[in-house]
Order: sequence, then C-alpha cells, then structure tokens
Amino acid sequence: MFAAAAVLTLLCQDPAPQDPREVVTLSGERQLIGPVVKETGEALFLDLGHDIVRIPLASILRREKVAARPGQTTRTSHELLFARAELPERSVAEGAAQNGPAVVKIESPSGQGSGFVTTKDGHVVTNFHVVEGEVEASVTLYLKGKAGFDLRTVRGVKVLAIAPELDLALLKMEPPKDVVLEHVWLGESEAMKVGDTVYAIGTPIGLDRTVSSGIVSVTNRTFEGRQHFQITTPINPGNSGGPLFNLRGEVVGVNSAGYRGLQGLNFAIPAKYVIDFLRNHEAYALDTTRSENGRHYLPAPRKPKT
Repeated sequence: MFAAAAVLTLLCQDPAPQDPREVVTLSGERQLIGPVVKETGEALFLDLGHDIVRIPLASILRREKVAARPGQTTRTSHELLFARAELPERSVAEGAAQNGPAVVKIESPSGQGSGFVTTKDGHVVTNFHVVEGEVEASVTLYLKGKAGFDLRTVRGVKVLAIAPELDLALLKMEPPKDVVLEHVWLGESEAMKVGDTVYAIGTPIGLDRTVSSGIVSVTNRTFEGRQHFQITTPINPGNSGGPLFNLRGEVVGVNSAGYRGLQGLNFAIPAKYVIDFLRNHEAYALDTTRSENGRHYLPAPRKPKT
C-alpha cells in the first residue's frame, strides 16, 4: 500500500532548458539535427532518435547549436507522480531524440512490453496486461553514452498499482545511483483531433528504440468498455505500454492494442485515463494478499420471486 501523501501542484514560468541538439550542415547545404553523443578526431556521432549516425568530420561544413528563441519560457505543472508542460512543436526525429531516454523496456514472466518514466525517482507506467499476475518486473533503461546507448537493466521493480479495467499499471524502480532519470510530460489527450500526427517509441518484438509514426484516425473509438484513440501508427507485440506522443513531445496516449494481419488499425489509451489513474493511485494499489490482485466482482442481485 502507498503511504499517504499530499499532491502538490506547482505552476511556474521556467527558463527554456538548454537544447542539446546541433545543426550539422553537410555539402550541398544538407542538414542533420540531433544531440551529439560522441566526437572523435575523425567523426561525429549524431543521435537522430531512431538511429545514431556517424558523420566524418571532413564532410561537415559547419556546426551550430539549436538556440532557444529569445525570451522563450516553458510553463510546467508538477504533481506527485507526473508532470505537464507547454512545449513547442518539433519534428518526429527531434522529439524522438529528446524523449527516447524516458522510454523503457519492461519484462516479466507474463510477457514483454514497453513503458515510460513519469518521475525522476523512478515511477513507470505501462499496460496492465504486460505485468498481469506479477508483483515484480525488470526494466531496461536506454542511457546515452559516449559510444552510443548503454543498456542498464533494473531488476526487482515493484508493481505498485494496477487498473485492469483501464489496462494500466504503475511500477516503481530504484534507479542506479549513477543514473539521472529523464521523464516524460503528459499532454492533453482531449485536445487531439482526427488527422493529428502522433508517434510511438517502444520495443516491438524486442527491437529496441523503435520509432513509428502515423495519425489519429478516430478520437473516440470504444471497445472493451473504454474509449481509445484509433491510430495508423504501427503497433506490434512489445509496443504495449509504450507512449504515444504528439508533435510537442507530450504523451497523449498509451499504446495498447492492434489487429494482427491488418495495417493501420491500432489503438491507444488516452492520457486522460493515465492522469486519473496516477492521481488516484492509492485506490488502485496492488494488494498482494489477494489472488485476484484487487479485482472482485459482486454477484448480480437475484430476480425477485413472484
């Protein structure tokens, strides 16, 4: 069970964080944009979100930092288990590079899926069906290193809360002492419109750091008793529990389901359900003393005798 804690909301005008990206201009004025993860005497390694590219220094005409607009501020809102922000729009490549380290792989005896970090102290959201029946799981972090990405697996991660009817679960890991976790920002799922571009980051069939993009096809498709986004973004086994981002880099959904053999027919749980789940996490706390893990159906009343 969770210890009682007050939810604190902070609204502030924060200076725009320093943008880690660089604009690398090649011959023919072709440009690549992304954070530099490594530099040697011969080459530059640039993170494009879905891949790390080696660029020979001899091919580079010039390099420039991506500068924040003058006076730009970011309005942020922090609650106990998640945070929100008003972010500028970016390309899918830029957003994937920025948000990728906050996306994790989750493995349990029940299966393998994806998830996303919501707090710097290690809270992670995923689908319930990824950890169904389990009290612990393993979480793999993708940390940017000098030679690319370093994979770090944290074992014995506790399942803190579950909502089977929402297909959501909350995990808590103890991050390694030498790791500073990055977290996602939750967005306004109700502001999404048909045709809006969205993209997913996850580990379909175990393929790490996979990025896929598409659009919102329907904003209120209902099945299994709850509303979903119907999306064209490719979703495969292993994407379950991973984040669905808008172009501002905000999580607007949790990728949860798709039809095998059919293209462009996939579904995500809107972020409004995630926000409600996190705000009321104590009501969904996992009770390990009950085999049904918190779910219990009362029998229907009998029909009166005549």
